[in-house]
Amino acid sequence: MDIFNLNYAEFESFMYVFFRVGALILFVPILGSRQIPTSMKVGLILFISIVVFPSVKDRPLPDPRGILELSVFLIADVTIGLGIAYIARLIFAAVQVAGTVVDFQMGFGVVNVIDPQTETQVSVTAQFHNILAVLIFLAVDAHHFILQAIVESFFIINPADVDFSSITPEYMLHLFSGTFTTAVKIAAPIMAILFFLSVGLGLVARTVPQMNVFIVGFPLQIGVGLVMVGLSMSFFSILVQQQMYELPMKFMGFLRAL
Repeated sequence: MDIFNLNYAEFESFMYVFFRVGALILFVPILGSRQIPTSMKVGLILFISIVVFPSVKDRPLPDPRGILELSVFLIADVTIGLGIAYIARLIFAAVQVAGTVVDFQMGFGVVNVIDPQTETQVSVTAQFHNILAVLIFLAVDAHHFILQAIVESFFIINPADVDFSSITPEYMLHLFSGTFTTAVKIAAPIMAILFFLSVGLGLVARTVPQMNVFIVGFPLQIGVGLVMVGLSMSFFSILVQQQMYELPMKFMGFLRAL
């Protein structure tokens, strides 16, 4: 296929692919990071669009009757790409929430670092968990799930048929609430140990008033917390992999809810 010799109908079809892939790449985890140069993102968007276009050009795509209608269809395509990228980002949001809660329990609530993906301040443990999640994301080929979803989206949903009914926000809200459930699961082992440690220190403070539990408890909480972060790595890896393997099912649920 000669991408530089397209007729008008084929060019319109390519625009649908380009806008949907572009919205996905700009906001998807890792590739959507601000540390990735803009020129590289644009080149990747164009490359993936060229690769995807031959497999979807024969699909029935809307035939706009003007610039306004074409703009509406392109906005629908952008929304589809953003929805897929948003679902993928929820996993990393859960990891960051879990790390922030753990750091608060350990006493690292005011110790923050800059997350290179979002250029925002996050806690130390959250950044450590986020780096591990990125490595797991690449190790299980979760980025392939995202590219597969963007291709299958052209076979499932037509831009002209996008209807943001009550099912779509309800489904997205369900996924968003599941983020906090995942965050609690990730942080639960560490939070439980630190909670029992705080209870124990409280009992010591009542039975031995002469002991300054604040001086003893602060380094003890940090030490126990760091040990538990290390011991819970296997549990963290299993839980994050499970969430990433569920991505295709979540993508299909989102596309069918449109």
